[in-house]
Amino acid sequence: MMKIFHFLLSGALLMLLNGCLSPEPPFRQESVFVIWKTPAMRYADQGFLTYTGVKHRLEIYANGQAVMKLTVTPERICSGVLCMSAKTFNLRYLSPEYPPELLAHVLAGEPIFGGVGIQHNGLGVIQKITQEGRYAIEYRVLNGSVIFRDTINHILIEIRKEE
Repeated sequence: MMKIFHFLLSGALLMLLNGCLSPEPPFRQESVFVIWKTPAMRYADQGFLTYTGVKHRLEIYANGQAVMKLTVTPERICSGVLCMSAKTFNLRYLSPEYPPELLAHVLAGEPIFGGVGIQHNGLGVIQKITQEGRYAIEYRVLNGSVIFRDTINHILIEIRKEE
């Protein structure tokens, strides 16, 4: 009976230590200037972009108050306390034609639409993606800035990292 107790106690202690010693996800926070223009939302001000593993948080401030808070994973997007699937967020605030993971890739400065139409240059990447009547996207990740522009859906998301 005592051996079982020691075995269980050792197992519990091992699980506790393993949880405490597991590496934390990478964390990075950057000061940014954000322009966010969509038919449903319009902001242009200073903010912070925080990366924690695959989760991104974008906060935009005006007069010292957070006016927009987005927490983004490839599957879910939370605006303040309201969370929804990335697909629903696109339907309400961007375009239903976009893939669900689009905003997560834009915030991370990663290629969108699986890298379709990507062009590399010495300063970064440019993607031009067009689907007649659905979207006309120019996406640039250059010199610490991310610019997503869709002329058909009247969307501009620009994130300039402050040095």
